[in-house]
Amino acid sequence: QYLIANLADALSLKNTLATRQFEYVVNCGGYIDHRLFRDGGRSLIQGHFDGVQNLIECLDRGCLIRFVQLGSSDEYGDTQAPQHEEMREAPISPYSVAKAAATHFLQMLWRTEAFPAVTLRLFLTYGPGQSPNRFLPQLIRGCLDDRTFPVSAGRQLRDFCHVDDVVLGILRAFEPREACGQVINLASGRAISIRSMIEQVRRLIGRGQPDYGRLPYRAGENMELY
Repeated sequence: QYLIANLADALSLKNTLATRQFEYVVNCGGYIDHRLFRDGGRSLIQGHFDGVQNLIECLDRGCLIRFVQLGSSDEYGDTQAPQHEEMREAPISPYSVAKAAATHFLQMLWRTEAFPAVTLRLFLTYGPGQSPNRFLPQLIRGCLDDRTFPVSAGRQLRDFCHVDDVVLGILRAFEPREACGQVINLASGRAISIRSMIEQVRRLIGRGQPDYGRLPYRAGENMELY
């Protein structure tokens, strides 16, 4: 059964979830968007951070066993790789600052109210069902169409994690009580350059021509995130 509500609209959410009880909640709400604050970033902060608060206020804690928050490797910002959970966050966008704020908010709730939350920081997730405007779907489509398409120079190092492994990680976060209050990275632990990934996809498909360097790196982008 699907229930439709806007996480950023507290009243709508409360009306939708009233009288409903959940033992396990996985918050996948919000969209990946790296726009600057001046370009509408405040709406991203509201969607991600306010959405978490609104959702928690609507939940019946009496039956809640685990709340899993999907965080982001972007919370680490431009920190030095390899990134680990004990690092202080260094957000570089409204999206990442909202994710980091949600992380601290949930840890505070665990410390002060024993709210059973765990934050899973996802690294570069890929797989079936991914939005067509994300890196790998765009790359695959460009190669399938056998056209020249713009890409960055591709020197970034990234940690790719298949969506099936992410789902397994979420399910495992349901189990141990010790996970509550923790931040856990979900990743492969292996760094791969964006250029290597582009070339691998190109070889598998057998066509397509990436135009390296046509696209600039994102402002503040971490060149090594794994």
